[in-house]
Amino acid sequence: MRRHTSTLVVLVVTAVLVMGTRGSFGLFIGPWEELFDSGRASVSLISAIGFLVYGFGQPTAGRLLERWPTRYVIGLGLGLMALGLGGAAMSTAMWMAILSIGVVASFGTGLASLSALSYVAGELVESKGGLIFGLLTAGAAGGQVIVLPIATAALNVSLRASLLTLAALAVAGAVVVLIKVPPLPTREATIGTTPISTMFRERRFWLLLIPFFICGYTTTGMIETHLIPFALDHHVAQTAASAALATLAAFNVAGVLIAGVLTDRIDRGKMLGWIYLMRAATLLILPFVTNATGLFVFGALFGVADFSTVPPTTSLTQTVFRTGGWAVAIGIISAAHQIGSAMGAWVPGVILETTGSYSMAFVSGSIALLVAGYLSFLLRESTQVTKPVSV
Repeated sequence: MRRHTSTLVVLVVTAVLVMGTRGSFGLFIGPWEELFDSGRASVSLISAIGFLVYGFGQPTAGRLLERWPTRYVIGLGLGLMALGLGGAAMSTAMWMAILSIGVVASFGTGLASLSALSYVAGELVESKGGLIFGLLTAGAAGGQVIVLPIATAALNVSLRASLLTLAALAVAGAVVVLIKVPPLPTREATIGTTPISTMFRERRFWLLLIPFFICGYTTTGMIETHLIPFALDHHVAQTAASAALATLAAFNVAGVLIAGVLTDRIDRGKMLGWIYLMRAATLLILPFVTNATGLFVFGALFGVADFSTVPPTTSLTQTVFRTGGWAVAIGIISAAHQIGSAMGAWVPGVILETTGSYSMAFVSGSIALLVAGYLSFLLRESTQVTKPVSV
């Protein structure tokens, strides 16, 4: 592990940048509504389409990482992020923002996503996988603590300044990745890959995928997109709302580090089940929050159970498909997460415009999390799938 320390540091910093940038998009909903003279549901389409494209990018990254040098895949992703953010800064119409953020930047984040970075780390370090995945996820969660204040400060200047600042950070990240990340042996050349049809016949694949879909609906979709607009609707100041989201991210870091350590020590299925149930209970608090204090309390509680699902989910996927193809498997599972995120970004906006409140959206998320918890308890840690066939 020590000989790969510098590479792991670069991967963690990349996770900070990529996920911190994605977590900042909620800041732009209000300015986009004003700029494009559109409602919440319409502007939410930017995030919704972005989540879908981001999801498509992750299995694409998995396949590319099995064939191409790592630095090129991750570097390309960061480059596309910069291009999309720069394009969004110049957008004067909704379709331009959808193309720039929803398609170009989002596909780039898919190529440099947490699942892609986790695959690279997992191939570098064979032992203490849970801890490594926890550190990467902590970087992703901590990205909001670092990137969100930068984006917020730049937003005080203008929307364009904020987007261009994030684009510049992505360019810097791409340069570092291209210089510092070493190539990995291609998975195809060593032990082959599991055909997708075989993955789909594996029961535990679905017991991982469906809860992770619900995970995306309730976290990066619903909360990261709508928490700040929800707070502003209750007359909480923009700076306080951003600080509450940063608080959520800070507790997120603590949660995923604990989850990373526990992933190597306890039953991962039961662990996932309890995390989802804790998140379900916490989400029910949000309809009763009407001020900044309540928002900070929610952020702390929800943060502990936010990204903490990622280390055990990633570790279980690696175990189930350890003989090959887990880069694609975690990419598909993560894509399901992003489809859920797309629904979580769009549906609450529709519910708000229909009912005048986010309450039904939060309740629906809590019910879905109960289902995710139940399915996770059905997971059994046993043998991996049958030996894969090269394709």
